[in-house]
Amino acid sequence: MLASIELAEMPRAGLSPITNHQSLITNHLPPPTPVRHLLTFICTLLLVISSSPSGIANEPGPSPTSEDIDSLLDYLTGSYRLIGKELDSSKTFLGRVIISRKGNQLEILRTINGITVKGAGNIETAPLTSSRVLRMRFSSGTSKFEGTYLFHSDLDNYARITGYLYKVDPKTGVPIDTKNPGLETLFPESPMKRE
Repeated sequence: MLASIELAEMPRAGLSPITNHQSLITNHLPPPTPVRHLLTFICTLLLVISSSPSGIANEPGPSPTSEDIDSLLDYLTGSYRLIGKELDSSKTFLGRVIISRKGNQLEILRTINGITVKGAGNIETAPLTSSRVLRMRFSSGTSKFEGTYLFHSDLDNYARITGYLYKVDPKTGVPIDTKNPGLETLFPESPMKRE
C-alpha cells in the first residue's frame, strides 16, 4: 500500500516515477552489516582472481616457445664482469664470464683468480612463478655447482644477470640447501663484446 501511494505521487524535481520507485526500494533496504561487507569483499576478491590473466600466483603458466628460447639464448651471449660472494663465506671476488651459444644451450666460461672453469647454461622456467631463469651448471675440482639467475635489460638493452649459487649433491644432483648461498652479479662489458 505504501509503495502504491508513493508511486501515485507526482515526480519530484523533474524525476520520473521509475526513479522515485528505485529510490523507494533503496531507502527500504536494511543497512549494511559487517557480515555483508565481508561477503561483498570475498566475492569481489574471487572475481578478481578468477578474471586475472595468470590467476593464482602458483598456477603454472605457459612454457616458453622455441622462438622465445632462441631469442633469449642470443640475448644472453657476450662477455661479462662478475662480482660475487663465495658460497658459505663472506669473501668476495671479481671475475669474468663469457657466455656463448652452442646449439640449444649456452657455454659458460668463468674466470676467477686466473682459473677458468667451463660450464653449461639453459633457459628454464622456475617452479611456481612461471618466470624464465638462466640455470648455470659447472664443476670446480671435485665439487659441482648450480646457479639460478634472473636476467633483465639494463639501460643499454644488454642483459644484467643476478643469481644465487649452490653446491650440488653428487649423488642426487640436487642443490644442497644452505643459509649462505653464493651471490653473483654479471655486468655486461662495455661495449658489449659478443664472443
